[in-house]
Amino acid sequence: MKKIYYIVATITIGIVLNSCEKDVLERTPLDEISNTDFWTSEGDLQLYLNELYNTFPGWAGSGAAPSPDIGTDIVIESSEWFGSSFTERLDGTLNIPASGGSWNWENVRSVNFFLENASRVEPEGLVNHYIGEGHFFRAWFYYTLFRNYGDLPIITKVLNLEDTDILFGARSSRTEVANFILDELDTAIAMMREGSEVGPSRLNRDVATQFKARVALYAGTWEKYHQGTDFAGDTNGSGFLQEAQDAAKSVMDAGNYTLATGDPNEAYYNLFIQTDYSTNSEVMLYRHYDYLGLNIQNSLWNQPNAHGMSREMTKYYLASDGLPISVSPNFMGDATLAELEVNRDPRLAQSVMVPGDLDFVAENGTVTLFSVPFMTRCPTALAIEKWRSKEIFAELNNQRTRDIGFIIFRYAEALLIYAEAKAELGTLTQADVDITINLLRDRAGMPHLNIGAIAMDPDWPNYGYTLTDYLYEVRRERTVELFGEGNRLDDLMRWRAHSIFVGTRPKGTTYTPDIEAEFPNLTVDENGFLDPYLGFISGNGFGFDPDRDYLLPLPTNELTLNPNFDQNPGW
Repeated sequence: MKKIYYIVATITIGIVLNSCEKDVLERTPLDEISNTDFWTSEGDLQLYLNELYNTFPGWAGSGAAPSPDIGTDIVIESSEWFGSSFTERLDGTLNIPASGGSWNWENVRSVNFFLENASRVEPEGLVNHYIGEGHFFRAWFYYTLFRNYGDLPIITKVLNLEDTDILFGARSSRTEVANFILDELDTAIAMMREGSEVGPSRLNRDVATQFKARVALYAGTWEKYHQGTDFAGDTNGSGFLQEAQDAAKSVMDAGNYTLATGDPNEAYYNLFIQTDYSTNSEVMLYRHYDYLGLNIQNSLWNQPNAHGMSREMTKYYLASDGLPISVSPNFMGDATLAELEVNRDPRLAQSVMVPGDLDFVAENGTVTLFSVPFMTRCPTALAIEKWRSKEIFAELNNQRTRDIGFIIFRYAEALLIYAEAKAELGTLTQADVDITINLLRDRAGMPHLNIGAIAMDPDWPNYGYTLTDYLYEVRRERTVELFGEGNRLDDLMRWRAHSIFVGTRPKGTTYTPDIEAEFPNLTVDENGFLDPYLGFISGNGFGFDPDRDYLLPLPTNELTLNPNFDQNPGW
């Protein structure tokens, strides 16, 4: 089996990707790049694409390495936070930009330029595979714009000033855009090769197929739950959900990836602290860091990393008997760190630190145990253990490693997409659960989910609508398994789940005397729980406007330049 991973590239192809500061829809063609010296071999195609690999997400390189979920209801940033956050989005305090922002088409243009020229290379060797990668990247960049703005112009060529029908055309509907992205991925899948054929440093067919499943799940659930609103699509979402189910199952049936297993008390934690994922059976694509070799580093050595898990997140984890904590006799409480992890899903203990946990081991073998969180950089006192190396290295100035990889795609997501799509379609069976969710629970040493005997949880999240009991549990499993990996905002948006967080403030653990002794005068609520957002967000709770904030606003200059563009609802 071949595994895909991503090594941070240092190749610069500025003559290919450099661009002026004008809006991409206004730029003239890069005629100076269209020459016979470049588009002559498959190596030229690879060289061009290598720079696009650098657009994949990764850890911050200095200051802090915040969780990709920071600023949602499950991860809160500290006052010393240095990364980007979704707090303003959930708080409804974003403003309409005059220009720029996320409305950036430079990457789409770069891919269009690549696809227009790649056909000049003789179709031998990996040429078709690289063209497939081009279609993958066009889908990837469109998906980012799609999640932010919904309706988009569909542009598949490098525009000239003469292309007025496109430059001044209307946006296509979100359903049309979703279909365009999925069509791009179908083209990519048909052209790309298996991982065993292209080696462990390239995108492959399975990655493209899993990305198709991700896009289709997003489109399907959005169109299902936003029906009847200003954000509705053209369908009820069932067609997209079927595509998500089929694509995820294709990855599963291919058999090229499996869950990384081991001791249930360590396997989940160990998955997220590796510096080299090239031999990992679960990781399909990751970003590699090499501090000592290439001086390319992340900031995971800097612990805690300017964020903390919210108390609300801890409630998603079941008791050790597989029952919700609201009904389980095994549940021992969760008000303080001392009791939080007792008789709980082992993934909680492998995701957050409590007193007595191993903090780090020095090279001389000296062991230091965790006691009180460093509250200046962990506002909830729930310090995230996921991605936290526990080894100290002399050659790193007695710090933790800076080389932990950033996982972009892992096989567990395919299992979760398949289960969710089937649940949304109303076709989920116990056999489906056994080959998806119960495999994840096996890794964690948790009891299986039996969809014929699900305990009603009085504290199931309030999504603003009711679900089948098994869909509540499928969503719970996704939230727990993918905690902190950058899926939370997308999940809240596609589920139309504003009722979970509007008017609420995520909290921390109890402000116990041991924490107060080292960090006095912290903000707490009326029940004694740490309340870092009190006075920080705009009101008594998140001020998200469900009639406006599900999409970002287009910059005002775009509306001025193109009278056929309408502003997104509510803005």
